[in-house]
Amino acid sequence: MGQEIAEIFTSMPWYIILPLCVGVILLFIECFVPGFGFFGISGLMCLVGGIVANGIITKSIVQTLFLISLFIVVIFILFLIFIRSAKYGLISKTPFVEKHTAVPRDYADKNKNKLKDLIGQRGIAITPFTPSGKFMIDDQIYDGITRGEALDKDCVIKVIDVEGNKIEIEKVEV
Repeated sequence: MGQEIAEIFTSMPWYIILPLCVGVILLFIECFVPGFGFFGISGLMCLVGGIVANGIITKSIVQTLFLISLFIVVIFILFLIFIRSAKYGLISKTPFVEKHTAVPRDYADKNKNKLKDLIGQRGIAITPFTPSGKFMIDDQIYDGITRGEALDKDCVIKVIDVEGNKIEIEKVEV
């Protein structure tokens, strides 16, 4: 049995070594290009193809089982590398795993307070309101909504309510 295992490393032809090595390389690439895509599927196919070809050529169950167990260990080690990289390495800095967004966590709270300050202020409609549109207060453009009535562009408006990001306005008679 030990002699058969030693034969794997001494008498394996290049056309079996090549798909096994390519398979390991492709699975290694898959660790850093997440998603079970081209690299992962191709790597597994190369490994399976190399192991099956070796089994057919050598007709040795011991060598085939040894290769299967060897590559299960290799795949497990690559999986551990992937997990480590997802927590601390290159993958943790990709959008695939990124836990932080471009918007700060307290953005909604700051924005809500800023919008609440608009209540009672007057501005100009810069688009027609049907019933939603855009208006400007102090050179700042906001999205707003009326209570169903249509308003013309360039009319004077007043902010009457803010609920979340919804700003309710009404027309002011000048």
